[in-house]
Amino acid sequence: MIKIYGKHLAMQRIESFRSSGRMPHALLLYGAKGIGKRTLADYVAMTYVCEDKQHAPCMKCRSCRLAAEHGFPDIAYPLPMIEEEHKRDTKKNMVEMLRAFIASCSAKPIDSDVRVVVFGQIDRLSVQMQNTLLKFIEEPLDFNKYIFTADNKAPVIQTVLSRVTAVNVDPADREEFAEALSEHKFEDEHTVPPARITELFDMFGGNIGAAIEYEAGGESVQYLAAALKACDAVAARRELDCLLALLSLKTRDELFGTIGVIADIMAQAAVFKSGAALPGAFRKQTVRLAESFSLEKITAMYEEMNRLYGKSYTNPNQKLFAAECTSSLMRAAAR
Repeated sequence: MIKIYGKHLAMQRIESFRSSGRMPHALLLYGAKGIGKRTLADYVAMTYVCEDKQHAPCMKCRSCRLAAEHGFPDIAYPLPMIEEEHKRDTKKNMVEMLRAFIASCSAKPIDSDVRVVVFGQIDRLSVQMQNTLLKFIEEPLDFNKYIFTADNKAPVIQTVLSRVTAVNVDPADREEFAEALSEHKFEDEHTVPPARITELFDMFGGNIGAAIEYEAGGESVQYLAAALKACDAVAARRELDCLLALLSLKTRDELFGTIGVIADIMAQAAVFKSGAALPGAFRKQTVRLAESFSLEKITAMYEEMNRLYGKSYTNPNQKLFAAECTSSLMRAAAR
């Protein structure tokens, strides 16, 4: 069954919706990559379909058990299926496939009084895809509920944002982080010793998913390392080093993951520069940027990273885009 670590503020908001009988028809869960948005989306989906309406999700009824295994017939995850079908046959139009799925949702649910549709990473969808979803959510049928996730709200079009209830997914505290890392089963069956858990918490600040992927040697190793090198280079005003860090990435997904991390660090640096407490993650880079630039310049760099992150759906040339990112950062830093 689903186990939730952290996310206390997000869980409080969701519980207030549930207890008041006002669960939103469209919910956007947003937060850093790895923070646990997909897990929370599954939890919320269970809340909609649970048979125990007073204690949803009970995690004991048939509906909750099936939902936890992604086997409940009235909880759909259409985007992975559409993307996989498009990979098999690139001639198939993803927008048309999405429209066909939306049309199928006019039928009543099979096994519940609601249908829950989970759309992951809406921030990585094209404007055309997002506009197609907009038509789906602005005039909802009573039995359709929608859950969206996003690493970053900036690329989500305003008309979609205005029709969803946005909930920020907050990280775990140190104790919960340690519990999750110590319980996680890695493929090579290694365990994470307490000293290493402390190192990972200092690096990721309660982002359990990112820490697990990093420890497992997953894709985050590459883009996280590049993001930290790029931020150090910007703080030292070394444009070439920043460019080399971004050019070291092998895929577009790694590049956009890096841009997302840089944006997060810039946001932290801006908040810290404004007098807030030092954040839990990426402290070294946060302090260096805050010491090196004015609040205005840090804000300008953050805005540039958000703007560029929103271009992910345009499928740019990777090397040219890395150069654009570097020059945009340096221009903002020099204002």
